[in-house]
Amino acid sequence: MQECAYCKDVNKLEDGRCPSCGRRSAKKMDMRYEGAVRRSQMRDRTLIDKVWRFFSSVRNGMYLLILTILATAIGTILPQRAYIPIGRMPGEFYAAEYGAFGRLYHYLGLDQLYSSWWYMTLLGLLGASILIASIDRFFPLYRALKMQPVQRKDHFLKRQMYVKDDVILDPGRLMKEIRAKRYHVRQDGESYLAEKNRFARWGPYVNHIGLLLVLLGAFLRLFPFFYQDEFVWIREGETAVVPDTDQSLFIKNERFSVDTYDADDPKFEAAIEQEGRAIPKSFMTDITVYGAEEHIAGDVPDLKPLKQMQVSVNHPVHAAGFTIYQSGYQLNEFSSLTFRAENQDGSTADFRVDTENPQPSYELDNGLHAELIDYYPDYRLEEDKVITKTKYPRNPAFVFDISDGDGHKERLFVTLDDAVPATGTDNYSVRAVDYDTHHVSGLSVKRDWTLPVFLLGGVIFMIGLIQGLYWQHRRIWIKRQTDGSYLIAGHTNKHASSFERELDLIWDSYEKGGSS
Repeated sequence: MQECAYCKDVNKLEDGRCPSCGRRSAKKMDMRYEGAVRRSQMRDRTLIDKVWRFFSSVRNGMYLLILTILATAIGTILPQRAYIPIGRMPGEFYAAEYGAFGRLYHYLGLDQLYSSWWYMTLLGLLGASILIASIDRFFPLYRALKMQPVQRKDHFLKRQMYVKDDVILDPGRLMKEIRAKRYHVRQDGESYLAEKNRFARWGPYVNHIGLLLVLLGAFLRLFPFFYQDEFVWIREGETAVVPDTDQSLFIKNERFSVDTYDADDPKFEAAIEQEGRAIPKSFMTDITVYGAEEHIAGDVPDLKPLKQMQVSVNHPVHAAGFTIYQSGYQLNEFSSLTFRAENQDGSTADFRVDTENPQPSYELDNGLHAELIDYYPDYRLEEDKVITKTKYPRNPAFVFDISDGDGHKERLFVTLDDAVPATGTDNYSVRAVDYDTHHVSGLSVKRDWTLPVFLLGGVIFMIGLIQGLYWQHRRIWIKRQTDGSYLIAGHTNKHASSFERELDLIWDSYEKGGSS
């Protein structure tokens, strides 16, 4: 059963002809692009045409979008490398926390997925698909809507979704009724074209502009000028350069302080006992930010103080276009250790090793010579191998070659608590007798100028979404026939039943002689 396009009688059309009114029902016209020819629909001639056709295909675009979504989802299974605990080695962290899957995740580079070349390539292909598909459809549609005539052929009108024959005695009053529904009416002779909400047709293209801006924001994050996310440990009293700033930005740690919960407070007593250590309540750093003029690498830069401020957790500060966050701290980190070396005659001598800048060799007062062979700032044993967990001196270990003037040499592995001879002889001994510590503040230094691009893209995307979803492009053609009646046709790009109800209301109001 079908509805006749003319008399609206619902019956079984015989050979496409309505048995009630006798008229032949025509196939509805595809009005998406008003019949305009798109480049992608032309016969392939060159390689560029084939590439254009591939990227303008909505089906191919959907495949690229699905691949991008899947890749993005995979990147959220485990935390990205930027969000693992500060100081942990990535390979060690993923293997320790997530086992074989974590090791594989790190091995495949998925821990840095969002900056990987293949993910960026996928985003580029998706962006090309959106851009080319938009261009392929925008200009034909623009020309079709911009230059649409008022007068149309009968076969064009009869293939619209709403078709009606009627007698109109007062076209001027009917136009008044149509204008009251916010239609814009044009007249050519005794034909009329009423149109409203044409802007709704551009909603998908506005969407695409928003998506392209979001993709552009993702690409801009590859450039340090637009996006930087650095982390720097700074000892109390130390001035450190912020990485990847061409030595133009320095931060000095004036003073670091930490406040802990009171262990005698009954409210926190149980939690502190369970934790087994003092629980920090807040910690903050007094810093001075310096800018440096251009200088030759290796020269001591001339630092110009820019700002003094206090940064604490959840209270970032801004300086020189960067946002500085208090992200971590390390209490009582070793700044230097004093060792006592003893020769085979029992004579001893002390020497001090700076954990930040250890010297390669030390001449001792008892005639011994200590040569630093290796240094592990945060050592531990792993599968019979000595490794350093981090590059920060939290549990330092040293390998020394101890020799005297007679050419005898012994190799010692020295930690805070012990010294192990590696050569099997023990004529000499070295042990730690004193140490100095300091507090270290961990600061995150970020600059993100891509956020406005993401925000603008999101706003434009939502505007396009609302524009395309909540309005409909509606048109009414009215053409005088030779017998004096009028052929009325209507089309909307969505919500056909609502459109028909609106036309019925216009007609009812016209026939009753009133004004809507």
